[in-house]
Amino acid sequence: MSGAVKSLVFGVTDPAQATEAGHLGVDAVIVAVGESHPAGVPPGRATEIARALPPLALRLAYLVGRVDLPHGFSGAITDGQDERPAGAAIHVARLSQESAGGRERLPDADALWIEPRCEGTSSATRFDYALLERLSRRRPLLLEIPDGAAGVETAIRLGRPYAVVFGEAVWFRPGIIDIDGLEQALSVVTRLNKAAVP
Repeated sequence: MSGAVKSLVFGVTDPAQATEAGHLGVDAVIVAVGESHPAGVPPGRATEIARALPPLALRLAYLVGRVDLPHGFSGAITDGQDERPAGAAIHVARLSQESAGGRERLPDADALWIEPRCEGTSSATRFDYALLERLSRRRPLLLEIPDGAAGVETAIRLGRPYAVVFGEAVWFRPGIIDIDGLEQALSVVTRLNKAAVP
């Protein structure tokens, strides 16, 4: 990792919450596009969410199933595929640690979103940090933080990611963000970023 760790929030389904998240200073919002995901929205709703964000917030679409990149999104996230979706300036491959560690060849993507293992209770136990260190030499990593503010410092210090993703850990329920929980998690990232600057 070099430079400030970026903060992403995943699972926004409401334009008003997108605006709130943007005002808290998230670097990017990830919208699940495709109604088969618990926090998924149709493409038209995704475009409304993109419009609600501040100008400098990156808009990433997690493409669930066979959907196209909606209007207003510059990047696409796919489940481990190589092919860059049409219109995506940025392509992120979402992988479990198990599948990332077992691959001889990583997807041809700009970055890897690594999900935590199912077993374990916190960021300290749900990531294989030796594996993350090896992967980070090959691609920038986005780590999905399973325990919000409680685990983000451990994940950043040990995993040294390019970015952290706050998803289920900051949901009241799928698609409804706990804004207070998100704000607490973001404050830890901000503190660590300030401490890293000499």
